[in-house]
Amino acid sequence: MARRGRDGADRTLTAVKPAVPGPEIAAAADAGHLPPGWLRLGRDGRLTAYASCAEGLVRWTESAPCSDMWHGPDLFPVEGWAGRFTLTQDANGFVWFAGTRHGEGAPNGREVVLAAQYQTGRPLGEWRAVGNPFPEKEEEPPPPHADPVVLADGTGALHVFATRFGIGVRGRTRRADGVWDDWQDYQGKWVRGSVVPLVTTEGRAEFLAPFRGGASYWSQGGPGAGFKWLGRMDADAVEGTYSSYETNRGSGTYYWRHPADGGVIAYRPQSPAGAPNMLMPLGGAGGVGPVGVTRTRVNGYDCTVLLQRGAEGHPEIAAYPTEGEQYGAWWAPVGDRCAGLPAIARDARGAVTIAMLDGDGGLRIARQDLTDAGLSFGAWRHVG
Repeated sequence: MARRGRDGADRTLTAVKPAVPGPEIAAAADAGHLPPGWLRLGRDGRLTAYASCAEGLVRWTESAPCSDMWHGPDLFPVEGWAGRFTLTQDANGFVWFAGTRHGEGAPNGREVVLAAQYQTGRPLGEWRAVGNPFPEKEEEPPPPHADPVVLADGTGALHVFATRFGIGVRGRTRRADGVWDDWQDYQGKWVRGSVVPLVTTEGRAEFLAPFRGGASYWSQGGPGAGFKWLGRMDADAVEGTYSSYETNRGSGTYYWRHPADGGVIAYRPQSPAGAPNMLMPLGGAGGVGPVGVTRTRVNGYDCTVLLQRGAEGHPEIAAYPTEGEQYGAWWAPVGDRCAGLPAIARDARGAVTIAMLDGDGGLRIARQDLTDAGLSFGAWRHVG
């Protein structure tokens, strides 16, 4: 039984180390409980992979930078866990998690909860309840709630956003001094799915709020400033397929799938002066879910690398000159069938690293061969 303090935080243990059943992890991944960006590089140079099961969060951690020896899976139980979560990483390397917990005493029996991992391999901090942004009486059946999203700007402020169809986007901010503001209304009554966040290296945060046929664009004027509506873009997209990445200092590119064939579309709301805000196709037809994104140098050129779950359920990868979508992207399979979405990050050496969960819930990774000037990968390793 969980015990809560006055601040709403759990007082239970934050981690245990039983053998988490692999099929449960794989089933949760296939059910969509594996978020984009689930592979992260810590400040100490070790990669960590995160997943979900019925009891809470699951984690694997490199034993040393660039090692094929990993610890895990470790379980971080959460009472009333709804199964889905999102995560982000702040400028200090802290990994923040947002999810939903069901429990008595919460408005409509539901509340948003947050936790943080402050050091690679260490237990998570306490799960903290930050309330229910939609305490209104629910209809029968209730409108769908999207996954809450957490992001941190360059001032150390933490922002949580939640969406509900028919009501809109609401957000709450914990200022750098640790004080929480009240929930704010960001409108968007017909929003569908979670907001799509992006934080630049300069520390400015922004997000898209998707609706059927387009999305609204919100941004800070600078780190620590309030969010302002900057307009909307009109474009069809498959719901739940958005992702983002900083592709130029201070600005980013958003990606989603076109409903006609599932192909990947790129869009930059803050294009340089004089450049058109065009929707740019990047292939990948038949793929599902959001793409994973990173950047690296290929043959001496700054390139954006995309990773998707292809039509046959296999990881597929593509690369193109950063912000050079006009050159096109060519997709190639890079592994066996995976459970849920594959993930991509760069390791301590800068090598592009791909992670996937297999059908048994095991973690596998493949790393870029840095002796090859192009973008080639070594053999897949089963690491957890």
